[in-house]
Amino acid sequence: MQYCPKCRVKIHGMKTACPLCQKKLELKEPDQGSFPVFPERKISSVTVMKILTFILAAFWILTWMLEFMIPGSSPVIRICQISAFFIWLDIFVINYYKYNILKTITLEAYVVIVTVLITDILTGWHRWSITWVVPSMLFALMIATLIVSKAAGLHADEFIAYLILNSAAALLQLIFIKLSMNWFPYPAVITVTLYLLLDAGVVIFGFGDLMTAVARRLNL
Repeated sequence: MQYCPKCRVKIHGMKTACPLCQKKLELKEPDQGSFPVFPERKISSVTVMKILTFILAAFWILTWMLEFMIPGSSPVIRICQISAFFIWLDIFVINYYKYNILKTITLEAYVVIVTVLITDILTGWHRWSITWVVPSMLFALMIATLIVSKAAGLHADEFIAYLILNSAAALLQLIFIKLSMNWFPYPAVITVTLYLLLDAGVVIFGFGDLMTAVARRLNL
């Protein structure tokens, strides 16, 4: 694009002189066309969640319709609906806590635990969830918490609260063992033992950080 300093107008194309005053033109900037180019609009995270929520609602409506059309399909449809809800919840958690990796991992692990417990109950309560999946998830969560905390350079009082929460969840497994609901308790017992050893180390070697984490959570 060229510019006439006398007429103060921009002229498209490559011309030697201004068509109005015949004055020599200056090269102002490259010709980019007659129409402005607008920047590409990005989809916000809120819009993404609205779209996913609509897909979830549509899925539930369609599955409820299938439930009336196909006799005996209620158990399968219930599992699909619950699974779809937890997938939506999982995406929501990732989207909301995307800047806190440790919190995202912790919440995702608990979403998976709740999902497998509900699935086990709806499929006849064979107790495979409390026997194998829950101990495995809690053990993996313990390892992931330590690795992420070390890699991110978090101070002790920043991840001790997560260890306390996970330890409480691990101790809940003793209830299923006490009620004879866990037919193979060794994975749960091993997980509880590892969490207790970790808690003992935190209390003995990081008591000050533990008190700081508790005071921060209780707003003391």
